[in-house]
Amino acid sequence: MTRAIRDALPAGTKGWRILPVVARRDDPVAVIGEALKRTGFVSRRPRGGWTESSLIGALTEWVSSRPKAHGGLLLFIDEMGKFPEAATHDGSDIHVLQQLAEAASRSNGRFLVVGALHQAFEEYANRLSQETRDEWAKIQGRFVDLAVNTVGEEQLELISRAIESDHRSNKPGMLASAVAGMARRKRASDATRLAGVLEACWPLHPVAACLLGPISRRRFGQNQRSIFGFLNSSEPHGFQDFLNSAEDGDLYGPARLWDYLRANLEPSILASPDGHRWALAAEALERCESIGGDALHVCLLKTIAVIDLFKERSGLVASSKLLRSCFPAVPAREIEKALSQLDAWSFTIFRKFLDARAIFAGSDFDIDQAVRDALEEIGEIDFKELKSLAGLQPVLGKRHYHETGALRWFE
Repeated sequence: MTRAIRDALPAGTKGWRILPVVARRDDPVAVIGEALKRTGFVSRRPRGGWTESSLIGALTEWVSSRPKAHGGLLLFIDEMGKFPEAATHDGSDIHVLQQLAEAASRSNGRFLVVGALHQAFEEYANRLSQETRDEWAKIQGRFVDLAVNTVGEEQLELISRAIESDHRSNKPGMLASAVAGMARRKRASDATRLAGVLEACWPLHPVAACLLGPISRRRFGQNQRSIFGFLNSSEPHGFQDFLNSAEDGDLYGPARLWDYLRANLEPSILASPDGHRWALAAEALERCESIGGDALHVCLLKTIAVIDLFKERSGLVASSKLLRSCFPAVPAREIEKALSQLDAWSFTIFRKFLDARAIFAGSDFDIDQAVRDALEEIGEIDFKELKSLAGLQPVLGKRHYHETGALRWFE
């Protein structure tokens, strides 16, 4: 990757000069101007402070004053998303980013601007007016978007390397192998490799480990940052909180992962496209607790909810087999009994085509039973009442009308 980037840059015997900038919630002109002064590109700042024209002029003058043997200037802006955040909250202007892009396009490849953002540019403008969003779209159009998204197994590899423990296993355990097989139904070789990675994520339960990647890639997440923030932070129900209270043999399961998301990220989730499904699951949990559901019912409901929310990218569905793997200490008969009760209470629904359960998105009113009760009260069918309710129209004899010209109909 490094060689490909180096080969793509115009050749220069003296290499490239790099101007590193770490963005913050402030005027981008002032922040980049400070970096110019701090790194020695200019000896002093202009009288009256930095402006768009003086900043662009200083950068282009530095590039044009270098001999052609010199590679050029690379302006690298880390945390570039802080600039649109400042514009959203404080009203600062980001038009200078368009000016920088245009200056780079006129430099014959000797001035490059690279910015690192944790989400798409337009996501920062989702609360602004349509006119402002259109203006920002013009600025974004001056740049080339290069999405860097690691796939699920790469994220699992990162997790397994980040967790250091004395848990060593020559081969994957039964739990990791079972979950990997359900996540990779069609490819046995991939399942074997995935099982080894999941085993290395101990003490994360394999299901929880599979869910972390998809969660981090949702709109309320920030990809790898969310994963390592989860592993390192001491937030309620987080990984460090679990390690401080865990006993031998405990695993960080998906039910605890639900508690972590609800305690720390629920407002962001509710504002995301997943908000409606999350609200349905949260309401089902509250109703389950209010009618006296025990700890197993609640944990099963949390597990089904978090698996179903992120099933598209994890490859997992809340099948009975997978749910049993989440509660290895509970007899299978008790789990099936609890699942049947959740179905009867209209908290979950069994989807036969997936062979899995999901949070029931409808009302807890049993319409089938209501129809059966109403039918039992009806004796003979009253056709006059049926006709008035259905609003049936008379049947016209169209062929007779076309052949004879006489309009006739049947009641």
